Amino acid sequence: MKKITISIFCLILALSLFSGCEKEGFYYQDEARVRIEGPYKWAVNTDSLEYSFVTSPASKTDMVMDITLYVMGDKSAQARTAKISVIQEKTTAVATQYTCPAQVVVPANAYSVTFPVTLKRTADLQTKTVRLYIKVEETTDFKVGVRERDHLLIKWNDILTMPKNWSELESFFGTFSMVKYRFMINNTGVTEFSATTMSWAQLMNYRIVLRNALDAYNAANPNNPLKDENGQYVTF
Repeated sequence: MKKITISIFCLILALSLFSGCEKEGFYYQDEARVRIEGPYKWAVNTDSLEYSFVTSPASKTDMVMDITLYVMGDKSAQARTAKISVIQEKTTAVATQYTCPAQVVVPANAYSVTFPVTLKRTADLQTKTVRLYIKVEETTDFKVGVRERDHLLIKWNDILTMPKNWSELESFFGTFSMVKYRFMINNTGVTEFSATTMSWAQLMNYRIVLRNALDAYNAANPNNPLKDENGQYVTF
C-alpha cells in the first residue's frame, strides 16, 4: 500500500509540473514580443556587428545597415509600434556619427520589419573604432524577447593596416605608408593588390594609373603636394 501511495504522489507531482510548464509556454506565446538581428553578412547571427569603411572609396560617406525586427508570437490585424533605444553608457559614437529610429512600426499582418541604422564616416574613424549599442524596449504593443536578441552592438572604423604581402608590392609602389595606401584604394577601387593573383602587367598598369593620379593631385595642389604621415612626399 505504501508503494502505491508514493507512486500516486509522484504521478500527481509530475502532472502538476507538466501543467505548470504548459501554462508558462502558453503565457509566453500569448504576449507579443520582439527581437532584433543585424544583416547576416556583418553580424553572422550574433549580437555584434562590425564594419570598416577602409575598403570604400573616399566618396562613400555613410553606410546603411538594414536591421530586422522580428515578432515573436502571432501577427496582428493592426500595425504595432516597437521602441528602439540607444544605450548611452555602452555607446562611444556621438550623435553626428549615426542615425537610428526611436520607433519602428510593424505593419499589419507582418511578422517582421526592416529598419535602417546609418553609420557615418568621420575623420576620427581613421584612428579609432566607435560603438553604438541599441536595444528594444517594452511598449504597449510589445514586450521584450529573449535577452540574447534584445540588443545589437555595432562597431565601425576607417582604420588602415599594412597588407602582409607589401614586400611583394614594394617594387611596384615603393615604400609603404598609410596615406599612400589610402590614395591607392581611392584612385583604383582596388582593396587587395597581389603579385600572386595579379600579373606583372596589371600591377605596372596600376602603377601608371597611380602616377597619373598623383601628378593630377599635386598639380591641383601646387603648394601642398601629397605627403604621407611621416612628412615624406608620396611617390610611385
